[in-house]
Amino acid sequence: MIYELLFSKFQKIRGGGQIKRMIVKHEKELRREADEYTSKNPSLGDRSSNFPRYVRVNVMHSTVADAANILQEELTKASNEEGNSTVYADAHVPDLLVLPPNASTWLHHDSELVKSGKIILQDKSSCFSALVCASSGDFRGDYIDACSAPGNKTSHLAALLHASFAAADEDEPPKKKKKKKGNTNKIQSTVFACERSSTRFDTLKSRMDQLVSSSSVAVEPTHGDFLKIDPSDPKYANVRAIMLDPSCSGSGIVNAPDRSTTQNSDEKNRIQSLANFQTVALKHCMSFPQVERIVYSTCSVHDEENEMVVSNALVEMNSGKEDGSEWKLVAPQCLQHWPRRGKEGVGGLSKSQADCLIRCDGLDGDETNGFFVSYFERTRVSNDTSSVQSSETTCNASIGIPLYDGQYKKVVESEAPKKIEKESKPTEEGKSKGAKSKNATPSNNKAAEKSAKKRAKKLAWKKKQALQKGERMKKKEALAAKSKEE
Repeated sequence: MIYELLFSKFQKIRGGGQIKRMIVKHEKELRREADEYTSKNPSLGDRSSNFPRYVRVNVMHSTVADAANILQEELTKASNEEGNSTVYADAHVPDLLVLPPNASTWLHHDSELVKSGKIILQDKSSCFSALVCASSGDFRGDYIDACSAPGNKTSHLAALLHASFAAADEDEPPKKKKKKKGNTNKIQSTVFACERSSTRFDTLKSRMDQLVSSSSVAVEPTHGDFLKIDPSDPKYANVRAIMLDPSCSGSGIVNAPDRSTTQNSDEKNRIQSLANFQTVALKHCMSFPQVERIVYSTCSVHDEENEMVVSNALVEMNSGKEDGSEWKLVAPQCLQHWPRRGKEGVGGLSKSQADCLIRCDGLDGDETNGFFVSYFERTRVSNDTSSVQSSETTCNASIGIPLYDGQYKKVVESEAPKKIEKESKPTEEGKSKGAKSKNATPSNNKAAEKSAKKRAKKLAWKKKQALQKGERMKKKEALAAKSKEE
């Protein structure tokens, strides 16, 4: 339970009971001790500790500016150093705020902003699925979230749609705005949130009650297996988009204690089994005759669960089509400036197809967990992207929040020591006793330099361990193959 609270994906204990209550009672102390211990023992700690703390503002309950102001006040109080303690706006995801990595010591699931539903603690890369789904093409119509629980992506999709409808109403010409009699709060879009597990479904319902409050968007939790939904069911006749984030290996989650990019025979079988299920689920999405857009995503870094699934589904669902329609990969406009793309040649994907895919790698400088996103459209869909944000960033700069541009990453990568070296460049005057005090390094810069060196050493150790493990696995497989031949 303590591991689940401190190091699991959602940093929350599922279920209840006396032991849980006792642990949660001491959550702050546990987090403080865990952070201190892992900083001294990097090989045992949370490997995502170098990431910023991402906070998504729930625009159905708060505004970005209000949430940022509150977080800035709390961050300033909690900061023990004079270093960077600024709340930034993310450059890719609207309504996503960026805090320093150590903010997790005081910002967790028992925080008042979190309990009130005004903010959601959600990693940056996991926001991409809903962002692409809601920002591509015409946002009107109903949606299906095929694998919903615990509901972070579902609520994010609902929030983005809520904001889109609000913006559309504001842009509507005054002549067309007529006062309507009776109830004007008309639901314009429904998100059907599917979950087959009874326990997870209860969690999903509770989360939606807490987070979703919109006069234009409704979330309808659906207890059942998405694969058993009849695509011709009239209930889903208005569904135009499906968001599919199925069960996966989770190999992209950097703080997973058993994370490895190498695969033994058992792991290969498990990944192939997951890939088979993922392919079936994606093909089922493509079988809905009225659906025009699909987002498929995983928190895996394995080709088998990503490019291979995409390629297999495209080949199988596009062959022998009689209605003249065809599914194709499209590069999401909302992430056009994201640099890391899919892998050309995997599954026979061309370079243009691979460039449509989004990849994240937390161990290669992306400052977020490993993730994969693909976006599909039917060829009959209009390519009109007038409703798509096409600026370099998707954040609203007018609210006065500074834009995040790797400020916390630069500290980790020893930018602070470089700055110190530049500022304290030796001079003839500096050799004198009086100049020493003038050019002395500030105490906070010394702390930043020490911290940066420690983190750089930690990252180097991780990469070395990953390479060594890969070599060991290759030797082991080679010996196994040789013994079989003999």
